[in-house]
Amino acid sequence: MARLSLMTNVIVMCLLPGFSHAADIIIGGTVGYQTHSTSSYSGLSSSEERGINYQIRNSVDIGDASRLYGTYSFNSDDMTYHEGVLISYDKLFFLEPSNQVSWFIGASVGLSGHEFQMTDIDQTYYDSSSCYVFGAQTGLMFDFGNAFTSELGFRYLKHNDTSSVQNLGAVSQSVNDAEQVYWGVDLSF
Repeated sequence: MARLSLMTNVIVMCLLPGFSHAADIIIGGTVGYQTHSTSSYSGLSSSEERGINYQIRNSVDIGDASRLYGTYSFNSDDMTYHEGVLISYDKLFFLEPSNQVSWFIGASVGLSGHEFQMTDIDQTYYDSSSCYVFGAQTGLMFDFGNAFTSELGFRYLKHNDTSSVQNLGAVSQSVNDAEQVYWGVDLSF
């Protein structure tokens, strides 16, 4: 998890310049539904895991039509555990003259940590790993005034995660991709 610590430091360094340039600082969170597909080898089945995903984020507005933000995410269920950090950039496109509804599209890059439990007929295998992720997001942002915004979005993340249980030889698992549908609330300072 040293990579997660490094990525956290990078996120802080990316966001701190906004404090000195009088940019709007935004703090918020999201909750959403995530699916990610996993594939395994050596007779263990492939699966699609589903669950609730929680995110906390800190961002800065870069001009009127773009934003940069860092995100910490977490989800867990009976078979998997995930946490990660992302740096994301979004471009905003205003859909009406008062700028209260915006469509956004952007890209994300970061690190992700996973713990898996894989079960076959005879045994249960545990494994953990970390990897880099990259992807894109899009959605609608609603500005309610008084420094309060909300958004509905979709994010696709590609994971570069292949792990092996060394003492069992051929048992390995990979996370292929993740899809998230989320709702977020942000407060500007």
